[in-house]
Amino acid sequence: MDEIIFMGSQLMKIIDRCRVVIHVEPKTIRYKISQSNGLLKFSPFGDLIEYDYQNFNDIDIFVSQLQAKLPKYTKYEINLSDNYIQLTKLTMPDVKLQPNEITLYIEASIYKLFELSAKHVFFDFIFLTDKQKQKQVIVAICERDYVNGWIELLKKNECLINFIGYIYDNKKFNFLPWRKNQYKKQKFYLSIVIVCWIGGMSCLYCYIWRQAQTKLTHFIMDVSQQELIEQKLKEQLSTYLPNPSSSQKQIQQSLILISEQLPTNIWLTSFTYEPNKITIKGHSFNYIELTNFNLNLLQHKNVSKSQIKTISNNKHSLFFEVDINLNE
Repeated sequence: MDEIIFMGSQLMKIIDRCRVVIHVEPKTIRYKISQSNGLLKFSPFGDLIEYDYQNFNDIDIFVSQLQAKLPKYTKYEINLSDNYIQLTKLTMPDVKLQPNEITLYIEASIYKLFELSAKHVFFDFIFLTDKQKQKQVIVAICERDYVNGWIELLKKNECLINFIGYIYDNKKFNFLPWRKNQYKKQKFYLSIVIVCWIGGMSCLYCYIWRQAQTKLTHFIMDVSQQELIEQKLKEQLSTYLPNPSSSQKQIQQSLILISEQLPTNIWLTSFTYEPNKITIKGHSFNYIELTNFNLNLLQHKNVSKSQIKTISNNKHSLFFEVDINLNE
């Protein structure tokens, strides 16, 4: 039973959201702990608690003792006093700069503003909200070694660092590399978008290629069928009788006529003969070639009348039926 209670308390420690706000001044630390469990937010320690220190060793002892009493995922906010911060205003150039270019411009201006190398300080900036001063920013710096001391101390005690900086006029200067992390995230999301776009275009290309391959396959099959029909017609022509009747002569002449006038993109599927009349059915890829074929038939001396009876769409081609009246 005791083990169950202990495990439940440890689980609640993980679920609870805990935050430690530390205000740092020379020789004195003032801190406050706030916890939230569900909708309930409270500070078990009341107002700010003071802790005097001499150096980072004292702060290390203080943080390790404090962390031992708090949940593992407690977040720490370090608010530095004016003693550790330098502030000044900077006027931005008239040209429009990207967020990463603004950061690089301010970094290049650090020595001009504070007579300190950018390698020896951490900096952050905020834009002025005044419309007349929209091109001005407030730049804050802090010694790099001092901020790194806090970062190393908190990491040593496995603390989560949420903020190390300075609050000015209810605005936060955060010396952690949050801008670089934000820029990396934006680049990562942009790369995901580009990869998705490339993937989508590749899928579209594959779909178009597949459609083209399907059409090509149908075309090859249609050409093969036309060649078979042509071969059958030639075989029929080769077996005609030496003394054909008038009907047989008309059939022979009609087959020769059609084979001579038939374009390569038109192929027949049916040939029906009646005395002085032929009905042909077939397919065509092009309406113009079909009409030209009909006009060529009309110009022949053995044809008295040629008429396209029906035309309809049939998947990848036009289905047609033509009635041809022959001269006696």
